Amino acid sequence: MYGFAAYPNQIVTSYGPGRQILSGPTQFYNLTQAAASSELPFIQNEQQPGNFAPYSVNWNVQIEQILLPTLRIRANYLQSSSDGLIVLNPQMVQGSNAFVLNGNGSSQLKQLEVIAAVRAPHNDLLYFSYVRTHATGSLNDFNNYLANFPPAVILPNYYTSLPGDVPNRFLAWGSLRFPSKVQLMPKVEYRTGFPYSSVDARQQYAGLPNQSRFPAYLSVDARLSKDIKVSDKYTFRFSIVGSNLTNHFNPISVHANTADPLYGVFFGEYRRRYTADFDVIF
Repeated sequence: MYGFAAYPNQIVTSYGPGRQILSGPTQFYNLTQAAASSELPFIQNEQQPGNFAPYSVNWNVQIEQILLPTLRIRANYLQSSSDGLIVLNPQMVQGSNAFVLNGNGSSQLKQLEVIAAVRAPHNDLLYFSYVRTHATGSLNDFNNYLANFPPAVILPNYYTSLPGDVPNRFLAWGSLRFPSKVQLMPKVEYRTGFPYSSVDARQQYAGLPNQSRFPAYLSVDARLSKDIKVSDKYTFRFSIVGSNLTNHFNPISVHANTADPLYGVFFGEYRRRYTADFDVIF
């Protein structure tokens, strides 16, 4: 972070379809600003470039109730607020273009989680979880840019839904035991799709970022294992794992450029697959 001002300056040139220069070359200088004085008594910082002091305030409350000998319910609410986050933003400084590193970023997380634990016969366990989340914050966190391979296009900073914001998520998992030391461990996950941003032909935001979402994600997985005891010390465990058993379409990418003829089309996925495991337990 303190070496940002010594990074090579970026020179940007915009070209048209016929390779004619539309604008530029424009040089962007790297500047590190000083953070504003904090009102928190725990933070003491001198007014100099790079005096950033990110902080967060977190609290949560949890309640748990045993409704039946075989049923337990737990609810947890979490809230986290972060300020003074280090963000990178392109802007004009004294008539010159610059990429400015400052400490005025913020984020907020609100999360409600409800979990039910069910104990079935033969010590079988089943868990059901629902999570309601709302995560917003500054998009241009400096970790996304100050790396070995930073993105070529640095976009303006926005305060909006974070890339990992998932409003609704349902998860069920457990362990079921059968005779002859056969065990089944199922897992079902259903959640809202992650947000993504549309961009135009110049790689600039087309509207507000992170306002569109991937399709809802669904994955039904299971592991079936069989234990074979070969001695007092060693047991062989053979397992078959099935992933995305329903073969649900869970895309991992999208044509997000409005100039793309396939704009809005999702692609890339992990289809139904099986793997085999072998373990030695001692």
